[in-house]
Amino acid sequence: MSLLRRTPRIGPGSAPSGAVLAALAVILGAALAASKVQAQSGGTAEIRGVVRDGASGLPVVDAQITVPTLGLSTTSDSSGRFAFGLISMDPFSQTVNVEVRASGYGDWAVRDAWLVQDDALQLEVDLGAEPVEIVVPTPRSITGDEPVEGDLGDLVLGSSHQLDAPLPSTIRVRVTGYAYCDLDRPYTVQVIDFREYVRHVLPNEWGPTWPWESLRAGAMAAKMYAWRHIANGGKWSDADVYDSTCDQVYIPSVSYASTDRAINDTWNWRLTKDGALMNTAYRAWYSQCEDAGLAGRCMGQWDTYYHAIGNNGYEKLTWDEMLYRYYVGTLLTPVWNPPGGFSIRYFGNGYGDLDRIKVRLDAPARPVDVGDTDFTLEWWMKASSANNPSNAAHCGVNEGWVFGHTLIDRDVYGAGDLGDYGVSLSGGRVTFGVSLGATGTTICGTSNVADGSWHHVAVTRRVSDGRLQVYVDGDLEAEGDGPDGDIRYADGRATSYSDDPFLVLGAEKHDRGSGYPSYNGLMDELRISNSLRYDGSFTQPSGPFGPDANTVGLYHFNEGFGDTINDSSGAAGGPSTGFRNYGGGTNGPEWTDDSPWFVPQPTPTPYWTPTPSVTPSPTITRTSTRTPSSTPTATATSTATPTSSPTRTSTSTPAPAGSRVWYLAEGYTGNGFGTFILLQNPNASPVTVDATYMLQGGGTLSTQRTLPAFSRDTIVAQDPAE
Repeated sequence: MSLLRRTPRIGPGSAPSGAVLAALAVILGAALAASKVQAQSGGTAEIRGVVRDGASGLPVVDAQITVPTLGLSTTSDSSGRFAFGLISMDPFSQTVNVEVRASGYGDWAVRDAWLVQDDALQLEVDLGAEPVEIVVPTPRSITGDEPVEGDLGDLVLGSSHQLDAPLPSTIRVRVTGYAYCDLDRPYTVQVIDFREYVRHVLPNEWGPTWPWESLRAGAMAAKMYAWRHIANGGKWSDADVYDSTCDQVYIPSVSYASTDRAINDTWNWRLTKDGALMNTAYRAWYSQCEDAGLAGRCMGQWDTYYHAIGNNGYEKLTWDEMLYRYYVGTLLTPVWNPPGGFSIRYFGNGYGDLDRIKVRLDAPARPVDVGDTDFTLEWWMKASSANNPSNAAHCGVNEGWVFGHTLIDRDVYGAGDLGDYGVSLSGGRVTFGVSLGATGTTICGTSNVADGSWHHVAVTRRVSDGRLQVYVDGDLEAEGDGPDGDIRYADGRATSYSDDPFLVLGAEKHDRGSGYPSYNGLMDELRISNSLRYDGSFTQPSGPFGPDANTVGLYHFNEGFGDTINDSSGAAGGPSTGFRNYGGGTNGPEWTDDSPWFVPQPTPTPYWTPTPSVTPSPTITRTSTRTPSSTPTATATSTATPTSSPTRTSTSTPAPAGSRVWYLAEGYTGNGFGTFILLQNPNASPVTVDATYMLQGGGTLSTQRTLPAFSRDTIVAQDPAE
């Protein structure tokens, strides 16, 4: 039955709306263009890529790249790369054709690729003797195509004891070069890097124009579908999956920055049920899941779309909430539980009660409501001055802290009955203020903590005389005389301002406008104590905090997903649980595995050792005939050609133990591309790193970084001439 003739039933737990029926009347060609309803008109997009010799993988220089419908033309540079940046986009999205020609090679073209506002179309062009044409198919969410049962069956539950299953490093794919399921079509089996496989599947299953939370739910569904088959020995006799709608559509030449980001954000998570990797079936609509007898074990793609934007009768959900809603009884666990734990990342939105964590202080009273005794607030933070430019806080002035980027806000609107306090970042310095009625003061640190590195910060207040202190990395930087006495939030206090009875993290709680900016950066390991932890310089903590008798609030931020922020203090009268209010122009706060004690994730361990593939059908040789093909490889082979994305992270062969000089063999600093040099200091003492890299014109650029003990940093290699 045609998808457009169906009347969808809303997913479980959602309320139907008459607007849903109208949504089905959309013409297929316009469905993608209209999908990201929150986009602004008049934005820009980008096309970028690399041109390589399909046999050797070497760059092809001076290839001619054109986008005929947009009148764009350029050539590949010495590394085979090209880019069209700042392409004006109004309407929000459109399809384009990109053509590549180079001397000695057959012509290469991709048809009907989506160009999307605020996104980058990424192309990997492998040239050979024969012409290649890739026609990007309409995503499955539009066509409604369903996968087929494999020749080894399609077990619903899969193997057990997979709670600790590692991410696979590779996947065996029956490559036909044809997007639509045809079990009689000749194929070859290719062993493909698993992450690259998912990168080149998601755009064809969900589509790059869809809302962010829907893309992340889709990234998990696409990854788990393939992972489950790999772990169980494959869906087919000689392979794990097909490259077509028999399973998931894989097009190795086309990806998008938006779908890459969705995959990266969810890559470290696995979804299991009853100890087994979840078989994440999905269909265009949840009603099709029900028709297939998969209720509670299947997700509707369009349902995730409407959940992401929260309209047409659908409850607004994040990606993890969608997974739990549709895959009933499942469990999200980290593939690799980082030794340093997770952290929280704010984006400084400052509106709509979004992008913040809120901890209720009253009704009933919580132990985290400090102020009638001495107290200490301490946490780790990592921020940049570019994201926190305000220097408007006033030191030595009552309420002077409120004009910096708010980190911690226990303010009340107007003069406090018993008092209030807050912490902000201004000019890169930590500011801490306390008020009692119309009296109060603000003290300001001296060092710049908005330098892209992790810093331990502590602020203290002594109740007897109001003394305030600011410590950064164990050093006392500021001290002042504030109001003495009780500054708690008054129990049972009447207020017409709904945010008054909350401790708010990462934002100015009342959203009073741009003059009161919110924090844009990371926060980790917040401890609140009803005592003075420090009374002079000290050695900064070497690991996460543990609870003790004086700990009244302890937030490790190690949940990694979801909206509940657990209090691990064990304080009497607790816990003082926090809740994440997620959203904003750039949705926040986000979860991240960055932390003061970050350790990089190990390389995935393969499930099996790849062996020569079985090819029961003739090897395909490309011709110039135009077909709806989806694989650009000129000659199909049984071993995958290494692939790369246009934005690369430099890698190197480990130098001998004790080496002080490292050479990174690849990278590009031209316009439209990014090279990031990731530095890590696993030692107990600081180290200094000198980095020198070559520029496009032949010159060099040097920079020096000092990494504190057990820290990491990132050098963004950018040619200033570009």
